[in-house]
Amino acid sequence: MKWKTIMVISACSLAFGATCYAAGGVERIQAYLNHDFKFTLDSTAWTPTDSDGAVLAPVILNGTAYLPAKAIVEAAGGKVQWNEATKTIAITSASGSEAAVSERDQLIHNKMNEIKKKLKLGLTKEEAQALFEEKFEIAHDNGDSEDGSDSYWKYNFFKESGYNRGDIPDHVIDEIGLKDKKIGAYLFIEWKNNQLFLYSIAYVNPKDNRVYLFVMSPDGTISDSPASR
Repeated sequence: MKWKTIMVISACSLAFGATCYAAGGVERIQAYLNHDFKFTLDSTAWTPTDSDGAVLAPVILNGTAYLPAKAIVEAAGGKVQWNEATKTIAITSASGSEAAVSERDQLIHNKMNEIKKKLKLGLTKEEAQALFEEKFEIAHDNGDSEDGSDSYWKYNFFKESGYNRGDIPDHVIDEIGLKDKKIGAYLFIEWKNNQLFLYSIAYVNPKDNRVYLFVMSPDGTISDSPASR
């Protein structure tokens, strides 16, 4: 990420919400939101979102693009906290955080990057099947899909031998299995007319131990946010 062009907004009102407007030092500005900008994080497409999963557009001020500190820092593995008493935004970098990434977490991270790099909208089933050593399983959406998909695949990466949850549908995230490390990452692919139409990856973010869902939508839009609020 080019920090010199995509800068962090330090105003607490934009990083943490409207409640911070009570803080002193607030200055009114005239700026614009640009909804056409796209972002990459470590060379991978990234969509900035707020804590509720809503997509964020950068603020354009005097030719410079700004995003909330919280969105950028957390995407890079860091932490952001607001101290109301001192009116301070405390940023902890990924290298300065206490969370240690295990070897298993690194393997899962590498696998996810592999999936994101290889899977492209429009791939045929034959092309997608040739991309991975792991074998897919036929999945079912139980009639819940409303986007026109006609068939489904699932992959359970780093799955514990013998583990199987038959009490939840294939399209529902097994949050218990992910948090208990029975599954490392769950890939769900939707097909339409033998072409890759949409896919999602459920995984546990080791930074906060929450289950996240990465989604590549049919229009190419990407989201990556907590699966549950």
